[in-house]
Amino acid sequence: MSYRPIYEEEYDGLVYLEYKQVRVEKPSFMILGLPDAGLVGVIASTHLVRTLGMEEYGGIDSPKLMPPIAVINKGAPRPPLRLFHKDNIIVLVAETAIPPAAINTLSEFIIEYARRMSIDYLVSIVGLAAPNRLEIEKPSVYWLASSDEAKSLAEKLGVKMMNDGYLVGPYALVLKEAVRKRVNNLILLAEAFMDFPDPEAAAAVLQVLSKAIGKEVDVKKLLEEAEMIRLRMKELMKQTRQALSEMRRGYEYQPPLLYT
Repeated sequence: MSYRPIYEEEYDGLVYLEYKQVRVEKPSFMILGLPDAGLVGVIASTHLVRTLGMEEYGGIDSPKLMPPIAVINKGAPRPPLRLFHKDNIIVLVAETAIPPAAINTLSEFIIEYARRMSIDYLVSIVGLAAPNRLEIEKPSVYWLASSDEAKSLAEKLGVKMMNDGYLVGPYALVLKEAVRKRVNNLILLAEAFMDFPDPEAAAAVLQVLSKAIGKEVDVKKLLEEAEMIRLRMKELMKQTRQALSEMRRGYEYQPPLLYT
């Protein structure tokens, strides 16, 4: 496939690029893999793309808001936020930390894009910083929902709802915008390290996500390659930690003891 855009659109400083048109089957899901605690969303969404053999069809960039980088893959430049598709699933994967200045615009665009594509469920994969993560053998997963329909789906997944705590950063704005624009936003949160890539937390989320999307996602290889993933994503974790610090991410150091 050629990576020369066939369509380009500007949205308040962001640039949406499309290499080919895609048709999303029903029920449709858009999975968000944005950098946050433990890079859980990035690790999980990247593994999902590889496991399901998804095809890259577009991306998001911003000369004004995003870092001055070009992602090179298979000899071709890609935008720092890449879009993949297969059957009824779209996945957005971030290759760089999201600067605080870009969060508002990106969150608004994600919601508008989900509405444009008639997405049934927008799924945010989130790392929930747990101070006692070293003592946790298998990270717990919790959920939040923006609507009754998303709540109905979440209640079938066999995990608990997050009753109290904080959600900070792009996922928080996506949730609030989803409520305002009546988009079904399901948020899956896994206990994770704050400052270290956490493939085990990503695996825990994927096991729950597979029930939501109706597709088996094998996490065996993800767990086998955990140490390599930690090394490969060390720099992205550093960038993310700096960005989260600016957003006062410490709010999310609320332990799971808050949940019932």
